[in-house]
Amino acid sequence: MLQTKLRGRYKIIRDLGKGGFSETYLANDMDLPGNPHCVVKLLKPIFTDPESLEIAARLFEREAQVLYKVGTHDQIPRLLAHFEENQQFYLVQEYIPGTLLSKELTKGQKWSDEQAINFLKDLLQILEFVHAEQVIHRDVKPANLIRRASDNKITLIDFGAVKKITAVMETSQGITVIGTPGYTPVEQRDGNPKFSSDIYAVGMTCIQGLTGINPDTLQKKPEVAWNKQDVNPQLAAIIDKMVCRDYRRRYQSVPEVLQALSKLEQPTLIETLWKTKKKVASVSVIGILIIAVATIPLTHQIIPDFISISQLFPINFSVYENSDYAIKIKYPQNWVKNEVEDKTTGELARFSPYDRNNSDVGAEIILEIQPLKRPLVLSEYTNLKVNEIIQFFPEAKIHESHTVKLPNIPTLVHEVVYSGKDNKLGIKRKAVWTVKDKTAYIITYSAQESEYDKYLNTATKMINSLELL
Repeated sequence: MLQTKLRGRYKIIRDLGKGGFSETYLANDMDLPGNPHCVVKLLKPIFTDPESLEIAARLFEREAQVLYKVGTHDQIPRLLAHFEENQQFYLVQEYIPGTLLSKELTKGQKWSDEQAINFLKDLLQILEFVHAEQVIHRDVKPANLIRRASDNKITLIDFGAVKKITAVMETSQGITVIGTPGYTPVEQRDGNPKFSSDIYAVGMTCIQGLTGINPDTLQKKPEVAWNKQDVNPQLAAIIDKMVCRDYRRRYQSVPEVLQALSKLEQPTLIETLWKTKKKVASVSVIGILIIAVATIPLTHQIIPDFISISQLFPINFSVYENSDYAIKIKYPQNWVKNEVEDKTTGELARFSPYDRNNSDVGAEIILEIQPLKRPLVLSEYTNLKVNEIIQFFPEAKIHESHTVKLPNIPTLVHEVVYSGKDNKLGIKRKAVWTVKDKTAYIITYSAQESEYDKYLNTATKMINSLELL
C-alpha cells in the first residue's frame, strides 16, 4: 500500500497499524495546499459474495454517517471522506498529532488522583456528546485514546461501530464481540451493549492509570478487585460504581458520573496527615499537638498528659439532603459519601468510614427508597421485607425484629437486625424502614460481623438523624 494514491488524492506514506480485518495508514491529502496529513482506514470484508458485499456497503454507508455526525466534536477526528474501491472500504479521517494513551500508560506508571480526575472529566464530556447522538463507542481503551499534542486533551478514536462492517461477514462464527478483553463488560460480551458499557470501559482505563496494571489481569468476580490504598476513597467509590459487574448498579448516564465527580470533597487535614507514608519525628508530632491545643479555648486548668487525635479533631457531621425524595440524614464528615440515585435499585446514597489502614473496611450505610404499587401499612411492608431477607440473603438469620421510634419521624418505624453470607463473608446488618404514602424509606447499616460493633454507635446516630421532609 505504501506510495499508493487512493482516488488519485490520498497518498499512503506510512503504516499505522493492522487488525484482523482492517489496516490503518498515514497519508497525505494531495488535493489540499501543503498536502496535510490524514488517516486512511481500510476495511477488508472476509467474504466477497454479492449478497455479503451489498450488506457491507449498506452498513458502511450508515456507519460513515455516524462518524460524520460525532466528528463534529472537537475531540473526535472529523470524517473527511468515505468510499469503496475494489470491494474494499475506506475511511479518511482527520489526523491528530499526539501520543496514544497506551504508550503513556507503561507498566508500573501511575497517575495521581488529580491526573485521574482530569482524565475522567475530559473523556466523559466527549462521551456525553457521543451518547447524546445515540451512539455507543464500544471500544474505549488506551489504544483508542490520543493525548493531543497541541493542548494535552484526550481525543477519542476508532469507534467500535465501524467494526460491524467486518463483523457482519462472520456469520459462520456467530456473534462477533466488539470490544477488548479487560475493558469490555459482561453485557457487551453477550452482544447487548449499553451506554453504561462505555462508562465501564472508562472506569477500567482509569483503574489502569491509577494502578499501572492492565485490567485484563485483574480479578473481576464478584466485582473488580484493584488496589485503592493510595487513592482518594471518594474517587475510588465513584470508579467502583462505574465498573460494577451488573450494569444496573452502574451509573446509567455520563452526566451522573460527572455530577459525582463535581461533588468530590477535599480531604480533611487529618486525612492528609494520615495518608502520607513518611514517619513524622515525634518532636514534630508534639509540635503539631501543641499548636492544635493552643488554638482550642481552654475550659480547664489542667490539660491531660496525652490528648488523642480524635479529641483534638472531634467528628463533625454533615447533612445529606435529597429534595426530590424529601429525605435528610446526617453523616460523619470523615466518612465517604457516594450519591448514587440509582432509579433501578432505588439507592440514593452510600456512606462508608474511611480507614487509613484499610481502604476497604466493608462497612457502609445505605439509604434507599422503594416506590410501592399501592399504599401499605408498616406491618404489611415489614412482612414483605423480612420475607425478602430470608429468601434472598444466603444463610439469613434474624436476630431482632421490632417497631421503634426515631427522634425526627412522627410515625413508628421497624428495625431488623440480621446476619448471613455475602460472597462467603459473614455479614451483619441493621435495617430500619418506614412507609409514607406509596413510598418505603429504608436505611441499612451493613458490615462484616467482625467490624459490626466498631461502627454501630455512629451508624445508630445516623439512623436516628433520619428525617422525612
